[in-house]
Amino acid sequence: MKNKFRNTDSVIRAGDLILTEQPFVFVLSSKEKGSRCDNCLDKGKVLKCSGCQFVHYCGRSCQKDAWPDHKWECGNLKRVAPKVIPDAARILAKIINKLSRGDGHSHRAFYSATSFRMWKDLMSHYSDLKADKRRMDHFTSLCVVLYEFLKDLSLPNTVELMGLYGRMVINSFTILDTDLNSIGTGVYLAASILDHSCDPNAVATFDGKTISIRSTIDMPCLDWSQIRISYIDLMKTPYERQTELLDNYYFLCQCDRCMDETQLKMVHSAKCLNDSCDNPVAINWKENCQLVRKPDNNKLEELSSMNGHSDSIETINNQNGIADQFGDVNSITATDNVVRCNECGTKYTEKYLEQFVKAMEFTEMHLQNMKEASVAYVDVCKYCLERQEGVLHPLNVMHAQTLDHAFDAFLQVELWQKACEYAERLIPCFRFYYGDRHPLLGLLYLKYGKILLYTMELDKALIQLKSSEKILKITHGDKHPLYREQLMPLIRQAMIESSQ
Repeated sequence: MKNKFRNTDSVIRAGDLILTEQPFVFVLSSKEKGSRCDNCLDKGKVLKCSGCQFVHYCGRSCQKDAWPDHKWECGNLKRVAPKVIPDAARILAKIINKLSRGDGHSHRAFYSATSFRMWKDLMSHYSDLKADKRRMDHFTSLCVVLYEFLKDLSLPNTVELMGLYGRMVINSFTILDTDLNSIGTGVYLAASILDHSCDPNAVATFDGKTISIRSTIDMPCLDWSQIRISYIDLMKTPYERQTELLDNYYFLCQCDRCMDETQLKMVHSAKCLNDSCDNPVAINWKENCQLVRKPDNNKLEELSSMNGHSDSIETINNQNGIADQFGDVNSITATDNVVRCNECGTKYTEKYLEQFVKAMEFTEMHLQNMKEASVAYVDVCKYCLERQEGVLHPLNVMHAQTLDHAFDAFLQVELWQKACEYAERLIPCFRFYYGDRHPLLGLLYLKYGKILLYTMELDKALIQLKSSEKILKITHGDKHPLYREQLMPLIRQAMIESSQ
């Protein structure tokens, strides 16, 4: 299927589809092996390929459609069995095969009637890779696998192979299911033109392996140089986001959101002791706690061009004024070592300051443990939230992340009332960190509404589901399975049952 793209310069409305693209290459994640089709990525009953016994298909149609790309891989997978080839090695092998045997070098992925991207247009970041020990170790391990796996292909030399690897890791998209969980990896040439912003004006969603790019705001016209998506999860401190982008994409983000004073004040803030004041109060809770990265003055021009933004050097210098205000930690209103709220003047006692520091340290440790375990624990989440209650500001990023883990944990153990409680508290956090038109916010409303419908709180359920509809219609469109097959039946059910 060819790319579909917006082919007019007319006004862009929020929710408009501006690009639909099939992957140049893709792989289903090995953790989904046997539960999803390796071609269409649909979940359900699948059958093994009779040749390699490794990939699975939902039917003959998908098997036939995949065969031109799978036939070379089939014999190699069979030969190395029962070894499992890592996902990154499989997708790199597919790239090598497509470039050496297929139309890889000549393939054009159009994003307008006259503009397109080819494989050679992707940046390899060769010099950055050479200086990145983590990536070089990964590349070396993949080379070992490829030399054993691709016996029937002449591998490129090391320099060329590293160029292919760089283009792959920098330009790959994580393919997501309707619950926004990772199910695979794909390289999309046309979509690779999109730069990052922590305050994006477009969103990438997936229907199987098909990527769709939709605008989330109104625009006077379609200007691809101004379209931004987010490469990363946004519910982090600016410093954490910048670090992740530097580590994985080799640029220092200097977008307005990273340098936004409101966010810098909020991310590690304490709750004001005055219940009638919702002002965030910044407290120095650990040594060398950086909230934002400040670029070297002599590298500003380089960073501006790397970031793909049109910010002038003067603009970035002005933004540095915000960064300087906070330094390593948020500024605090303190006189003679006394911390006060700079809005209402409420004084903080030593006991409270100690309580705040301990709550932050405790939460940081357990969030890291849950991240490494890839699972949220009900008791741990409850204990963290108890320590945070009345201490951390409701929009403190660690409090928000704990609520997110708690909501998922209570969903897993089917404690619906508690899940509803945390969903209600999580919504303002999602709005603050993701914005009002983000798929995750739409999905949160959907899950919350579904629980309320199940517990027969019909009026409340309809409110949440309608809120989800407003967002998902923009981010996914009304033909996407998430909208059409999951959300709309719930809305119809809520309307029917509430009218009885």
